[in-house]
Amino acid sequence: MRNPARYLIVLAWALSAPAWAAGTALLDGAQLREVLKKDQPCCVIDARSEGRRKRQPIPFAVTYNEGVKPKPGGYAVVVGDNDPQALATAQNVSKNSGQDVYAVKGGYATWKQVQAGGNKSSSGAEIVAPQRFTIPSNTCEQGKALHEYK
Repeated sequence: MRNPARYLIVLAWALSAPAWAAGTALLDGAQLREVLKKDQPCCVIDARSEGRRKRQPIPFAVTYNEGVKPKPGGYAVVVGDNDPQALATAQNVSKNSGQDVYAVKGGYATWKQVQAGGNKSSSGAEIVAPQRFTIPSNTCEQGKALHEYK
């Protein structure tokens, strides 16, 4: 090897590729409907304040914390208190996981609107949900729980 520094730079770039290859976006209702049709595992991350999470719970959502990551090959959808906070959270999760993470423009109101405008279930209720829902891989590990259902 003639230039070990060059080798190390190429190696560092190759190892960091998944993190910079991931995408983030702030999606409106129509865009969110299309993303939820993906046939990939989806993790819904609730990044709202505790009071809002308690008043308006999102079924199957995981409460945001620094360690939350979607499963490899999946993506995440972040619902926040406001658009800048949701997008910043999505960028942080994407950077740490290397997966696509989408922020919901309009927060909980848009999330509910998309659910209400979805496909009819056998019971006649309108539903829009990810095609395949997953719990993030690091929420089922041993040790201190990252998320507790109450």
